[in-house]
Amino acid sequence: DGEYAAMVRAQELRQAVRSKLEDDENGSGSHSDEDEEGDVSELIAKELKEQALDLKATTTRQSTGSAKLSTNDSVAGGKKRRSLENSNDMYLMMRLIWEYRGSMKAAIPGTILALIDGAVMPCFALVFVRALVALSLQDTGEIKRKTDLYANLFLIFSFVGGIAMFGKVGLFHIAGENTARQVREDLFIKYMTFEAGYFDDEKNGTGALTSRLATDAEDFNQVIGTVLNIAVSTLSTIICALAIAFVYSWQVALLMMACWPIQSYAQYWQAQAMWGASMKLRATYEESGQAAAETIRNIKTVATLRREETFIRVFDEKNEVPHSGNLYSSLYSAFGFGFSMACNLFINALVFYAGCKFVTHGWVNVMDLMNSLMATMFSSMSIGYLAQVLPMVPKGAVASRGIYMTLERKTTINGIDPTGEVASAFEGRISFDNIKFSYPIRPDTKILKGISFEAIEGKSVAL
Repeated sequence: DGEYAAMVRAQELRQAVRSKLEDDENGSGSHSDEDEEGDVSELIAKELKEQALDLKATTTRQSTGSAKLSTNDSVAGGKKRRSLENSNDMYLMMRLIWEYRGSMKAAIPGTILALIDGAVMPCFALVFVRALVALSLQDTGEIKRKTDLYANLFLIFSFVGGIAMFGKVGLFHIAGENTARQVREDLFIKYMTFEAGYFDDEKNGTGALTSRLATDAEDFNQVIGTVLNIAVSTLSTIICALAIAFVYSWQVALLMMACWPIQSYAQYWQAQAMWGASMKLRATYEESGQAAAETIRNIKTVATLRREETFIRVFDEKNEVPHSGNLYSSLYSAFGFGFSMACNLFINALVFYAGCKFVTHGWVNVMDLMNSLMATMFSSMSIGYLAQVLPMVPKGAVASRGIYMTLERKTTINGIDPTGEVASAFEGRISFDNIKFSYPIRPDTKILKGISFEAIEGKSVAL
């Protein structure tokens, strides 16, 4: 039901209306050409309006019925799950991660390595402070001894951090790819169970379905392969930094914790901007993909009718909305990311200023201040790095809703379901008597109009 199909239907409708007018003209007299064209346009507009209303009503009934089935099944299954309408995207994403946890076994050792990677920087901060202090000593022999020790510790940190980074990134990406493959397979199998009327809906055309199959699983993959491993490392960094800060200067630690809500708000603001943009762009990309698929599939007819420019214009118009949306979301996200980075520097400046006041009042000594300050600064840098991958979360959450909308839809005719009655013996002779059929999405268009025939075993039947 793309642009080509709409053009064909419009041509058929015009021919049908002209035939009707010719019949009326033969019965009631002649009309002028001008009146005839006016009647044709008026009748076509009326007919198209009625078809649009019928399509909208039928689609609404189908979506409502599907939602009811999903809700009833979730309650009857013994586990009361929230329906899709009552669930936010973040809840659906976490639920999807939990349900596909069997495909993410590689993330278990990846999580351990991510925790080690997150602890490296706060520990490095402690050694770094001591290295700076060692350089201020008066005894050159003591300086050489301590700097050699700290240089070797830096080398150990580099090896540990490199191995942990390599392992966590690789293992989390393996887990993400395995999960994405399983999600694509489940989506495709689910498509195979849907009745023909589902694919007859213009929202479920070839372009839209292939676009969902490609992008939804990949967006979900990004959440597992990138966001989760950085989130685990960031959590480890924050815990270690807070432990170090509280050991050496609880005043500085409390001040840093009081400033973290500012950073969290900056990242929340950035995520909210990306969330709304992701939901809008998803639908528009599906529309443009549908238009491209319809045009390419019927390229011979399009070339014969010399309508290439028309379909190029239609494709460009459908891409205009996502293009403008991407420009807006990029600027908004860049501003949010810049604000988040500025918050890091502002918090570091504030903590450094307050720490100096603590030293002048004699509440902490310089060494304890430096240990606490360096640990908390590294934790702030870690939170800022998490902000770089935060835009992936809204895309993955929106994709999770799309995945569940497909997986939880109940089909009226499931051709691959093994349950049901199975005849122990049957005869290869089938009779059809006055069969009438129309697709649910187009109930007024009759595909089979009272056809009758008999199929006998070993014989071919031509319709």
